[in-house]
Amino acid sequence: METLLCSVPVESPGDKLRRKRSEGPRPVQLKTAITSLNHWTEKNGFPTCKFYDVDMLYPSDEEIEKYLRNNKFDIVGLSAVVSTSYKQVKRLARIIKKVNKNSLVVCGGYLTAAANTVLRKTQVDVCVVGDGEIAWVGILNAVNSHLKTGNNNKLDIEQLLKIKGIALIDNDKNLKFTGYGQSLAGCHMSFPSLQYLETGLQGDKEAMKNYFRPRLQSNSGAFSMDDRYFEEGRRPMITSIFLSKGCVAKCTFCQRGSKGYYVYDLSKLESHLKNLRDNYNVGFLTCEDENFGSNRKYFYEVAELLNKYDMLWGAIGARCTNVTKEDLAHYKKNGCCYIRFGIESGSQTMLDLMEKKYVVDDIRKAVYACHDLGLFSPLTGFMIGMPGESLKTIRESGRLMGELAAKMRVPIDLIFGNQDIQYAIPLVGTPLYEYGKQLALIGSSVDEEEKYLEIVSNVALYKRYYINFNGAPMSEVVAWQDLLYLEATRTFYKLMKNKTIDQKLTNKYIRLLEMRGLNPQLRAKQRKIQIMGGSGEKELDVSVSRYFITNFLKQHVVFSKVVAKLPRFVVDPIVRYLLYLEFLIQKHLFKDSHNLYKNSKENSKIRIKYEMLDPSKTTQKERSLRTIVAKRMGQFNRTEQDKTASMLTAGP
Repeated sequence: METLLCSVPVESPGDKLRRKRSEGPRPVQLKTAITSLNHWTEKNGFPTCKFYDVDMLYPSDEEIEKYLRNNKFDIVGLSAVVSTSYKQVKRLARIIKKVNKNSLVVCGGYLTAAANTVLRKTQVDVCVVGDGEIAWVGILNAVNSHLKTGNNNKLDIEQLLKIKGIALIDNDKNLKFTGYGQSLAGCHMSFPSLQYLETGLQGDKEAMKNYFRPRLQSNSGAFSMDDRYFEEGRRPMITSIFLSKGCVAKCTFCQRGSKGYYVYDLSKLESHLKNLRDNYNVGFLTCEDENFGSNRKYFYEVAELLNKYDMLWGAIGARCTNVTKEDLAHYKKNGCCYIRFGIESGSQTMLDLMEKKYVVDDIRKAVYACHDLGLFSPLTGFMIGMPGESLKTIRESGRLMGELAAKMRVPIDLIFGNQDIQYAIPLVGTPLYEYGKQLALIGSSVDEEEKYLEIVSNVALYKRYYINFNGAPMSEVVAWQDLLYLEATRTFYKLMKNKTIDQKLTNKYIRLLEMRGLNPQLRAKQRKIQIMGGSGEKELDVSVSRYFITNFLKQHVVFSKVVAKLPRFVVDPIVRYLLYLEFLIQKHLFKDSHNLYKNSKENSKIRIKYEMLDPSKTTQKERSLRTIVAKRMGQFNRTEQDKTASMLTAGP
């Protein structure tokens, strides 16, 4: 039995790469899921799975077909880690079946929350939903038994349906789902095997370097805010690492492929760190955990282990309630350069709808504790655009932004002027996605869902990709980011009265921006994505940009101390309707292909009414979008097939 695992790109098929995998500000993330699947395969007595790193090599259709003709496979697994890779999964499945119609095509990853559409509209045979290792081995056992019989007929569906974590279409054309896949215990979890990853590069030795970045040519995290970053003698390479798996939270905008939170065996971590240090010259780690610090005892030991191997590190995903000032001091002492919190919003209304289960003051405490300790905390964790977002909640977030900047005593445009605020994107497997289906913003048919999956292929969480599930008028939606900055600026200058700028910290911010400029591909990207407010740095030439209003406002208006003193009722409407004019120009004159607003719906009837979010009339649980979705679910007459599909799209 021959098996193959393939990584899946997110770029639309046929698109040229915006930049090579070797370029850009951060190293390519080590493919943990792929190596974990192979590790569990070997541990259960099966031969090593072949690996074809389609994502890294980015081959043409002809190159993929040639590879598959030269290497026959009984099973091909597609690792669709993110749900914005639908088009690529459809393309790869088509090529696999063209070469060998008898190959069993298995798709795993977050995309399988849309298994009903994937199975009906692509040539994928089986979806693995949730954690994939145990289900993958179950499939291998089923296929191996089938091959031994010498029977050329189709694999027995009933045998496959005995495996937990499987979705498929049965002989009666019905969707069958056996429930979310089982998770490996922490003692069985493995760190990425770089040796195995190298086998997927088909002899391209240079491509292996893409998993690393030289520190002085990288913008991987915010290491340069820590003076230890520049110390002589440190190993120069930066790479990524996961120190835990899963999350203790269930945010209503976030994909959850499985339940639970797991940590690794520390002896395995030590072996992995030693390998990175000795064989790849790694001295810096970006910790990609969704929920860093949740297991306090474990992460104390992890920090000490990282320090033992002389690693400087930063965490990009932490809950503000998971760390105390004592914890942060311990992490900094053991090499932590920065820690980023998922702030999301400065509005308690929105935090409750997102089901964050903390209060705004918890955010202040965590960020202030970092500042007091001299531990950098990037203020990039804001997100806007969820259902329930309004001008009121935007201003509340803006006020928190201003407070945080004033606490640091760093010019507000230096902190926020070179970044974009994230906008909520309804990803399959989230209550936000199910909310959109209920309101017919996505559609209920397979064809409609496929159209949506195609629309959101290769999109990011930024304004130019926003799809209006909120129901707000577009004149409001397109202005949210700038109104947020305006309110932040007003608050900042109000709180900075009689205070002086912290010049030392300000200089570090300036240095951080200069470090970003060392990577020419990052600057090229910024110039290219000035679409609906994409990263407009002041020194970039935007004079010929058709998005000149967005760029002008960001550079000269929303962070202006003079403008901040003007009455809100004068400034805000001008900003709002200037941006709406720009939106209309983009939509009707330039027909911007990146602009997804054309798929949005302006409809005040779909806006969540305030009384549903009023804390004086509702509990925190009732204000969660998950609860709102569940209540509305009872209003629909759903078939068994509808219920099965909903089990997938609503998440575990």
